[in-house]
Amino acid sequence: MLAVAIVEDDKSVAQLVSLWLAPYGYECHCFESSEAFLASNWQAQGISLLLVDWQLPGISGIQLTKQLINEPDCPAIIFVTSFGRADDIAQALHLGADDFVTKPVNKSVLLARIRAVMRRRGKDLNALSPGLEVTLLPSSLEIIIRNGGRCRLSPSQFRTLEFLLRHEGQVVSREVLSEAIWGDVEAGQQGRALDLLISRLRLKLETLPDNPVSIVSHYGLGYACHRSGAH
Repeated sequence: MLAVAIVEDDKSVAQLVSLWLAPYGYECHCFESSEAFLASNWQAQGISLLLVDWQLPGISGIQLTKQLINEPDCPAIIFVTSFGRADDIAQALHLGADDFVTKPVNKSVLLARIRAVMRRRGKDLNALSPGLEVTLLPSSLEIIIRNGGRCRLSPSQFRTLEFLLRHEGQVVSREVLSEAIWGDVEAGQQGRALDLLISRLRLKLETLPDNPVSIVSHYGLGYACHRSGAH
């Protein structure tokens, strides 16, 4: 889990972003003002990322960034705001912000920006369990296993395996998995699309010699990814 602070005075926006991020391994803490964030014990909570609005009651997002940027444990900072002028973006980046996302927020864009920022910070949530000996290559949509075996997946197969591996050993519901793959809960129910996708992914994994992972069906609940022989 990666701890994220969302400093946003619009509760509905903060709750929506928190709901978006939770299935992807982010533990979100919401604050309605900069003052509330600063008064919290955010260092002890291990906050690694700050999503902050520009316009806030009291201390603005820019002022908050100025206060935090010289802290030794300053989290990565991404502005999430309706301000989108080039000058605004430049000001935020010059102050030390890591990125800038404009409202209305697109879920896929926000997740991609967060992953890119955290990867640069060396805190990539895509990193899998160290003992699993599996590498995923987003650029080529390939999986490489410990003995050098590899195979190429379709984009939806790659997203499925990546999400399940990141939640290794946990049963992921069909709804959560469909949302992660297609951005639409209903998509996985159309023509048994999710079941067909999992079936084809399993067939590809079975072509790998000494494949270290398996995808297990949990009837009525969803799917889980396990190390082969561990379930």
